[in-house]
Amino acid sequence: MAKKHTVDWNKVDEFLAGLETTEKHEIEVRREAIPLVFVPGIMGTHLRRPGTNGEGEDADGLPNLRWSTDTGWMLSNLIFARSNGARRRRLLVGTPEQTFNPKYLEVDEDSPPGDGFRGIMADYHKFLEVLRDHDWGLLNKYFVLPVYAVGYNWSDDVKNAGTYLAKRIDAIIEESRKVTGLCEKVILISHSMGGLVTRTASEISGAQGKIAGIIHGVQPVTGAPGAYWRMKAGFEGFNSLGLVQRALGNDGPKVTAVLGNIPGGLQLMPNKVYQTTDQKKAWLTVTTEGKVGLSLPRDNPYKDIYEVKAIVHPKKGENPSQNTYWGLVDPDLLNPEKAAPEGGDAHDAMNAELDKSWPRYLQNLKLAEALHDELCPEGGVPKQHPHTLTMTGIGHKSVSVIEMQVESNWVRSDPYPNQGFRGFFTDAAGKDWQAVLQDPAEIGDGTVPWSSGAALEVPKRPPPGDVRLKAEHQPAYEDKAVQAWAIEAVTAMVKQRYHEQRKGQ
Repeated sequence: MAKKHTVDWNKVDEFLAGLETTEKHEIEVRREAIPLVFVPGIMGTHLRRPGTNGEGEDADGLPNLRWSTDTGWMLSNLIFARSNGARRRRLLVGTPEQTFNPKYLEVDEDSPPGDGFRGIMADYHKFLEVLRDHDWGLLNKYFVLPVYAVGYNWSDDVKNAGTYLAKRIDAIIEESRKVTGLCEKVILISHSMGGLVTRTASEISGAQGKIAGIIHGVQPVTGAPGAYWRMKAGFEGFNSLGLVQRALGNDGPKVTAVLGNIPGGLQLMPNKVYQTTDQKKAWLTVTTEGKVGLSLPRDNPYKDIYEVKAIVHPKKGENPSQNTYWGLVDPDLLNPEKAAPEGGDAHDAMNAELDKSWPRYLQNLKLAEALHDELCPEGGVPKQHPHTLTMTGIGHKSVSVIEMQVESNWVRSDPYPNQGFRGFFTDAAGKDWQAVLQDPAEIGDGTVPWSSGAALEVPKRPPPGDVRLKAEHQPAYEDKAVQAWAIEAVTAMVKQRYHEQRKGQ
């Protein structure tokens, strides 16, 4: 019987010592596994209450599966059900007495997670199956490219998600070693917020040395003013029936009750280095007959916009009014079940409970600022893995600048219509005015403006390089051109690994 020996693919031409000439020898060449790990965007991971399998309901009648992109789940829990801000907050944050807790939710996945597909939105599976079925040609002689997905708790601080991803990378490498015997690095493929998570895992959580490269798609590198727009006006419609819009939240109260209470949502806001498409720092304007009356941030969006309470109605008798309707968060929307009725006593028990929501919001805001400062330091270059390729979506109307136009107001009093926002104020003469939020009008993927998506671009990257494609944000990886670019990007990174292992050959 022949003696068996195993040789790693990159050492097949090295001298193999110790082979007896009187024996037969069988040499097995061991291929290297490089797992392709997909990391989804915000709301693209299914979440459940810990200690459950995502089935059934809790004592309050809420499903143990607290977030799913399955149509049936959305219909029953967000559209047909009483889907106001209060219910949404209960689903993802907890009862009115609870504030954000990173342990309140976890990924709804198998145990162990396996390939991780169960935990993410089914629409992503279309792209992952393309990767699984792709014939990698000559690369198959040396490499095995298994496909994984890693969902994460998108309500939590991205730093925690990055740490979670770093641990999953370790587990995936170990699992792949059991199959091929050789695995040292993975390739990460990110969508949207997943780009922040992958960069955090690489540049903050210590996983860089275990990553062969990162492929980013439609990432809000420096943030997205569209996140502000949606917290004011709700999500835009994505189909003729508006089902997706209604499910995600079609007005400011529904969206703020969730995103205003979770650090993950706040970490999508424009950071301190964000620039508009015409390279200006100020991205929030209030205009009157085309003339800019207010332009923010002056310096720091946290101080100038996010930490300012949005007071959407003027005080009676105050002329001119000083109400800051343009602040990011209306405190009354953070905990709708605890909000005092109009005209209620400012010191009653209900308002005392409400007051806890604003300090907690400020705590979550500090987590967002800390992440932004680490990933995108002021005066510096956004941090990224040494082997990075990016795809930025263009061709769709996006929010690069928030504009509110001042109009005379006679009868309107609702600041939060469906897909809209009005901030009310009075002038020195006591005349009533409204500042009306304008629709998205600049170039991007429908969510992220190109200036933010392209912030990681580096000239003369190796082919296929950084690209800008006519792709829409959420279904970006369902686009054939994006899929083709992603496959080229994977191929380039695997070839880079080949040359590293062969010392440049």
